[in-house]
Amino acid sequence: MDGAGGQGLSDSSRHNLVRLKDEIYRVCYLMNQAGTPSAGDLRLSGISKQRDFSVTQEVLRAYGDVVKDAMRKVLWAIAAARQDGISIEVSGLDEFDIDDFGNELDDAKKLLDLGIGSETLKKQVFKNLAFKYLADARQEIKNQVAEEIEEGVGG
Repeated sequence: MDGAGGQGLSDSSRHNLVRLKDEIYRVCYLMNQAGTPSAGDLRLSGISKQRDFSVTQEVLRAYGDVVKDAMRKVLWAIAAARQDGISIEVSGLDEFDIDDFGNELDDAKKLLDLGIGSETLKKQVFKNLAFKYLADARQEIKNQVAEEIEEGVGG
């Protein structure tokens, strides 16, 4: 029950937060050195967007580590209080879908414009886009949309 009585963050979480803080300072310094973009060209390159997404992924993973550690400690404390004698494992919160929906939409359009001629492919592309766009919608809504796509594509 090493985690039930411990306070604060685990060593790995503390290490991740220190590493992320250093990375944030480094990125801010590099952005400052690069100057500001000219008024005519405010678009980011694909590589720049990927770099931004990777930094965001790292921050979210570190946050996930902190949340998992807190959940683990709470569950250990509950198990100890109940004297359950069970093994507790907390996982997840390490992969996040933060891609730009506009890029995915463009990629899907390009794929469909190839004219592959597969109704199954079209249905899957449409459902994939719809589910990403409706990520926060209730499951009944997603099911209804999936049914409508199945019935409507190619018909």
